[in-house]
Parts: sequence; structure tokens; C-alpha cells
Amino acid sequence: MSPTLNQPVAQSRWCVARATGVMLLIGWSVLAADKPSASLKPVLLELQPRGMQRGLTNRITLNGSNLTALTEVHFSNTNLRGAILEAGRSNAALVEIWSSSHLPHGSYEVSVANAHGQSAPIKLFVDDVPQFLERDAGGGLDSTSAQTLPSLPVSVWGTLDHPGDVDAYSFEARAGEIVVIDIAARPVGSKMTSGELTVLDSQGRVVAENGGFDGGDPLLTFQPVHSGRFTARIRDRMAAGSKDHFYRLTIGALPYVTGIFPLSLPAHSTGEVQLAGFNLGAEKRGAFRTERNGASLEVKTGEPKEQEVVIDPEQFRTRRTFKIVASALTEANEMEPNDATGTATPMQIPGAMNGRFFSAKNQPDADLFRFHAAAGRKLILETQAAQLGTPADTKLEILDSAGQPVPRLKLQAVRDSFVNFRTIDSNQQGARLENWEEMELNNYVYINGEVVRLFRMPQGPDSDLLFYLSSGKRRTYFDTPASGHALEEPCYIVEPRTLDETLSVNGLPVFTLYHVNDDDGSRKGGTDSKLFFTPRQEGDYLVRVSEARGFQGDRFAYRLIVRDAKPDFTAALSISNPSVPRGSGQSFAVTVDRSDGFEGEIRIDITNMPPGFLISTPLLIEAGHDEARGTLFALTNSSSTSNAAIQMQATAMVDGRMVVRKVGSFGQIKVTEPPKLLVALEPFTSLTETNFVEAEEDKPLEITIKPGQMIPAWLKIRRQGHKELVTFQIENLPHGVIVDNIGLNGVLIPKDQNERQIFLTCAKWVQPMDRLCHAIEQNAGKQTSRPLLLKVRAGATQAVAK
Repeated sequence: MSPTLNQPVAQSRWCVARATGVMLLIGWSVLAADKPSASLKPVLLELQPRGMQRGLTNRITLNGSNLTALTEVHFSNTNLRGAILEAGRSNAALVEIWSSSHLPHGSYEVSVANAHGQSAPIKLFVDDVPQFLERDAGGGLDSTSAQTLPSLPVSVWGTLDHPGDVDAYSFEARAGEIVVIDIAARPVGSKMTSGELTVLDSQGRVVAENGGFDGGDPLLTFQPVHSGRFTARIRDRMAAGSKDHFYRLTIGALPYVTGIFPLSLPAHSTGEVQLAGFNLGAEKRGAFRTERNGASLEVKTGEPKEQEVVIDPEQFRTRRTFKIVASALTEANEMEPNDATGTATPMQIPGAMNGRFFSAKNQPDADLFRFHAAAGRKLILETQAAQLGTPADTKLEILDSAGQPVPRLKLQAVRDSFVNFRTIDSNQQGARLENWEEMELNNYVYINGEVVRLFRMPQGPDSDLLFYLSSGKRRTYFDTPASGHALEEPCYIVEPRTLDETLSVNGLPVFTLYHVNDDDGSRKGGTDSKLFFTPRQEGDYLVRVSEARGFQGDRFAYRLIVRDAKPDFTAALSISNPSVPRGSGQSFAVTVDRSDGFEGEIRIDITNMPPGFLISTPLLIEAGHDEARGTLFALTNSSSTSNAAIQMQATAMVDGRMVVRKVGSFGQIKVTEPPKLLVALEPFTSLTETNFVEAEEDKPLEITIKPGQMIPAWLKIRRQGHKELVTFQIENLPHGVIVDNIGLNGVLIPKDQNERQIFLTCAKWVQPMDRLCHAIEQNAGKQTSRPLLLKVRAGATQAVAK
């Protein structure tokens, strides 16, 4: 096909342009001598329709601005070509686009140009089924007003263009065929996030419906008993609608892959992976072996790690990329039936087992596996399902050889309370608890099967108790699952006790915890499960794997791993290539990722700092904590430098062995001009001492505090252009040491003042330690003070200035 233009040109040709690191663009080009003007460059906002059928010539309307006198169309793939048919209006143009029949399904970028420049690209979606556009008046609540679609398969692009809008499409389906109806909204850039799909027969009766598929857009199948006309109805569950609530609806007896099994194979091996889905067994499909109800694919694995299972898009449609684990463990698949103690599938440890929640009896499936373990052997049992993209929500339970739950420990309640003020969801970081004044930091709290730990007390009348966190959500202990809790639900401060320990009677309950886990307590595995298990005696044990919601199907696969615990950690630095104002500091954090139950202290040492800088070293990440914060402070004589000599390492005693890990690199440290505000955190001498201590020495100031003591300190600023109020935080205090007089608005210095006396309070249980802390302001670039060394000493009587 030869492209045509509707305006005279001086010179025209097919144009191929290439730029290093940039996509290949081809199009119909017109050379123009006009001087480029950014304000008149074309702007593309949408395509109508947003998709096209490959191998054909398609006419597509472009909507945007500055679309008059367009000269060329560009594409990100050489198998797409186009021509401008009409470009006489500023806000719309008509183009003709042709694609090769071999162009893979997917999205490609298209842009247009005029004499003043080229537009930003917009996505064009290419498929092998016919693409249609919703008729303007094609919406409706029933089949009488539905837009009639041609023979299947077909895709139609529509929009829920106003709140409460409902679109309906009528189509013919044959008896016995499996019709797949797929809505794509989020993958094509739509704002529609709560779409709902309903299928009605010719009598208006609902035959299928779906409000989302594995957390995404709706996808459903139905198999008509009789041939006839059906209606697909689309709406938003929240009744939302706008021009940005568009979607692509695809209908047909199309082959869709929705899952794979198994989820793992031995590394450096060749194995067969079964494909689950719809319409997979109609014919032999290339390298895929098909059966009546599915297909399989031969997969070769490499090094031990996750790898992609390549699904040929020309053979099967998929919603996502499928992954399989190439494993260094002994791998096996479950042997059904294995839902009773006498038929449990045996497994080796360390080893892994692949299973599926799938029962021909249409009843909730639970799989049992038997293993042998020695007394005192520290084991980890965990599942991979959500992490590998399956919809299964696993639950793990450890049973003895007779099928009875194995107890873990007892929790004795020593103080009662209840949830106050509001309910708690499963991710909430804190709560309001009654009589919190009688609690201490690090106390365990039992709330209806969940155990959390207190990290921070309320910091005012409108503040929550904070729990220990992991991955931004509250962490749970003893493998208990996080869950929601109602207002006024009872809770208790509890103390862990061994199973053999004799407990005192105090009128409060005793809770026995078993080896059960729904969701990983560290919150790293999503809905996957993780259990710590140390057998008290040698013998055979069973692990039961079930679906927490009772769901099942050929997509509900999981991988069970039983292995030895390997406590360890990694450490990371939060900044790189920092800019530090002269005479001031910038905060940084060192975070650690703990694994397999390691909770010990970690020391961070920073050595070989260049002259002119003061840095918080050593830093101590306390037991059970995941972060320490420091400051990089530039003295008045400092200059920019590279990190060539700076070394950072983390050291900890892990399972009786010294472990050293590299932390990271500061990169290039750039020293900038002094800021508009300087900050100082200083020992307290007297109320009349208001001099700002110059940051010229390379040693920190010191304060000493006694457990149970409150001491004063000075917080000072020097204004060098910043005249407004300044708010502060004191970072990296020892756990249990707080700023005690923060008031309703936190620690602040008003705009007409330059210093403030603060008070540090140390809890009685804080152990002796040295801790480098600093003040950081929040209003002028987050400037920090120089490090201050806080010494916690049992015999201290007063603050000491040095």
C-alpha cells in the first residue's frame, strides 16, 4: 500500500531515523523549513480505537491538540507503517496504519510530527482479532439496548464515560464451547480499578459474573448449554466513570493460560510443566503437547534461581508472566490422595514439594506431607505461592505422627486491656489500648491469636502505641498471623513460658500457641506462610498445607520447602553521592534485612573518612531492630571528596560465629555552601548558656544518662537566612530513651527564638551503651547537628559536657 497525504509537499519519502539508545522510528516524512516552535508541537492524548488488528490496514482517529498540518507518523517498530488521511482540525486527525501479520501481540508507541516538532508517544495495542469501537449510544442495563457485536472472537474498546455508566454488548455463542471474556483496564492505562463483568442470557438471567481475577481486571468463562444470544454487561462497582475509565473487552473461544504446575524443577535439568487454563487442548500447538483439558511444555532450567516460563503468545493468551524456581533442593510433586495421616506424601529434608489445592469431590483440599526430624534441629517450613504469582493463600500446621497439633509455648497474661478508640486492620502500624500507662516498651501483646510487641508509647493525647514493624506493616511474633481486631476486643500483656514451666495463678488466662502460620510474621512473603520449628524429640512429623479461604482449582498451586534455618543478615546504606552543606550535616540510615530468626545486635563501622568530616561511627543496630541513623557532618574546613578510601562494614555474632558484611558506598561527597540554618545538640550547662558551639573539632560532644533518669540538653540554631519556625526530631536515640517534653506540636523553636531546653528520659530497663545521636530539622533542607555521644551508665548522676 502506498501512503497518501492530503496536502502539497515539497519533498516526500519513507524515513528511517535511528538514535543511539532510542527506539527505531519510521514513518511518512515531509521536509519543512519552518523554524521549530515548542508551543505548536502536536500533542497526542488518545487513539480511537486504541487497538488495531495486525496484518490489515486500520483507520484510527487521533485526538489531541496542534494536529493540523501533520507531516508524518512515527512508530517504535518497523513492522508498523502509517499515513495521514485528514489533518485539518486542531484537536483531531485521521490516520491509516498498516501492520505486518507477523507483528507480535502487544503495545507499541506511535507519535506524529508537524513542521514544529514531534509529539510525545502514545501506546497502540496490536492484536490478531478484529478491533471495534463502542457505539456512542451503546450503553445499557439490558440486552435490548446492547451494542451488537459481529461473530467471535472480537475485541471492543469502550469507556464508562460518566459516573454510573453501564455498557452492554450482545453476541452469539454456540452450545458447548468455552467462551472467555476478558476485560483489560489497568494494563492499557485506564483509571478503572473496580470493574465488574456480568453475562446474561437472552431471557436476562445471569449465567456468569466476575468482579476481578486474581486481584486484577475481570476475566470469566462460561459454557452455554444451548446456542443463542448473550449479553456482556460492564460497570464499575464504585459507580465511577470518566473519559479515562476506558477498557478493552475481548470475547471468544480463545486459548488462555492462567497457571502452571509444578512451580519448581531441579536446577540444570529438563522437566515438563503443565499449563492450566481454558481452550488449551484443541490441537497440537508447536512445542506444546496438548491434551483434552490442558497442555504441557518442556522446560530447561539453569542456575538455582527463578526463571521465566516462556509461553508463546502466538499459541496462547496470558494475563501475566509465569515463573518457575530452578532449585538446588530435592524436588518432588505431591501424590494424591494425601489428605489423611495414613496417606501423607513422604518428603526429604531439606527438600521441596509441589502441590495444588484441587479436589475432584469439590471439597476444600488439604495436603499432608510426612518428614523425619531429630530433636533440637532448627527447621524452617515455608511456602511459595503468592511470591510466584498463584492465587493460593496457604496455611501451615505441624502435627505429630498421630495427626495431633504440636504445641510451641505458653503465654501467661500478666495485665489485661482492650482495643480502644477504633478498630485495627491487619496492616495497621499502631493502636490505642486501654491502660497503656501500665505497659512497657518491648512488652508482648496478645490480641485474639495475634502476638505483637510494643515499640513506642503514645507521644501525646492524639497518638497511637506503635508496634514493631517489618516491611512497613506490623510484625507478629511466634508465627502468629496478623488479622483485624474489633473495637473493645480484649487483649493482654503476656510473657512467654516454656511448655514444662509451672505457671502462677493470677486470675488471667494462659494461652497455648501451636506451630501454625497463615501469613509470614515478618511480612516479607505476602500471603505465603513461614514456620520456625525445633522438635523437642526425634520422630516423624506431618505438615498440613491448606488454602486459608477454602478455595481450590488447577491454578491454586504452591511450593512447600522444609530446610535448615540459616540465620543471617544483609545491610544497606540509604544514600549515595550526598551533598553536605559546609558547617552542617545530612542524615543517613543503615538498614538490615534479617533472615531465619537472627535478632542480635549489629555494629556498623565507618573508617578512613577524609579530613574535614565528622560521621556517626560506630553505629549500633540494637537486637530486634532493623535500622540505625547517623549524620555525615562537614566541618568548616571540609571540601568535596570521593569515597575511594571510605569503608563501611557491619559485624554481628550469628549462631556463635562472627559475620562481617559490606554495607555500601557513599560515592562522591559534595560539599556545598553553608545553609540558611545551622543546628546544634549540646550538653546542658546552665540556663544562661546560650552560645552556639562552633562545629570545628572532629570529636563529638558527650552526655551521660542513668537508667530511670531525666536530664536536660540544649537544642540550638543559628539563623543565616531562615526566619520561620523550626521543628525537630532527635534521631538514633537508644531504644527506651525519649525526648520527654515534646508538647502537642512536637519539638520546635518559634521563629523569634534560637534555642530550646529539652529533656531526655531513660527507661529503667535500658542497658549500658554508647550511642551517637543527632538533631535534624524539618524546615530548611533537613540540616543535622554534629553527632552527640549519649552514654547510658548505671552509676551516672548528671550530664557531663566534654
